[in-house]
Amino acid sequence: MSDTMRPLEGKVALITGGSRGLGAATAHHLSRWGARVVVTYRRRSDEAEQVVAACSVETAGARAVQMDLVDEDSVRAAFAALAEDRLDYLIANAAATALQPLLALKMHQIDKTFAISVRHFILMVQLAFPLLERSRGRVIAISGADTVGYIPTHGLLAAAKSSMETLVRYLGAELGPTGVTAVGVLPGYIDTDSIRMMTGPLYETLKRAEIETHPLREAASPEAAAEAVALMCLPEARWLNGQIVPNDGGGLYAMQGRFFSTAARAMGETPGEGSPIIGL
Repeated sequence: MSDTMRPLEGKVALITGGSRGLGAATAHHLSRWGARVVVTYRRRSDEAEQVVAACSVETAGARAVQMDLVDEDSVRAAFAALAEDRLDYLIANAAATALQPLLALKMHQIDKTFAISVRHFILMVQLAFPLLERSRGRVIAISGADTVGYIPTHGLLAAAKSSMETLVRYLGAELGPTGVTAVGVLPGYIDTDSIRMMTGPLYETLKRAEIETHPLREAASPEAAAEAVALMCLPEARWLNGQIVPNDGGGLYAMQGRFFSTAARAMGETPGEGSPIIGL
């Protein structure tokens, strides 16, 4: 592979929640581009090591680090182990929450969600900053579609991710003078194991609806979604500092039309001009 096909040669990326889903796909993509990846995991050491093994085939030196983003001591210990390493990208991908209506939430569920996406996101940036400043690196935060549209039971996670988006904007302003930049990525639907677990028996129906109504007529795989995260690591993305970059293929903007199209099909209509649903 030529150097032009490995634009991140010599770079190092830390990816939280890198043992599966979008995190693992991002690790694979960056390693193909020449970056040495460090993936963090909370419990799934076997999955993390599988990701590391695959990434090491592309670029030597990949490794996994245990880090519990609910535990401040664990976060500090993980970054202490990286203190002598190079770091070009901090990719905050990990998230966890309780999928409950707001009135049903317990205080510890709120604390855990905000600990991961807000409290310890800030802590990670603070701990990573000396290394990022040295390399004029970048903070990349992964948000979610629930910050721009209603998804049932996602109110808590949406609040935490919205806060993270605000922090990205502030980091862009505060860190920019040091050469460190910050950007957010806002994906739409991603066909992951988490989606399968979360939707249960509705999974196949929802995936089919996503494919049939999305402007690109497909359901984004983790590998497809990881492409935009990788692009945010390129030097050319510097002027996206402080921005939240949508990575949904136009699906979120088209959502209202997609709803009407689905409703029309359910009534046996062909969506388009003359349909009683579309013509409302």
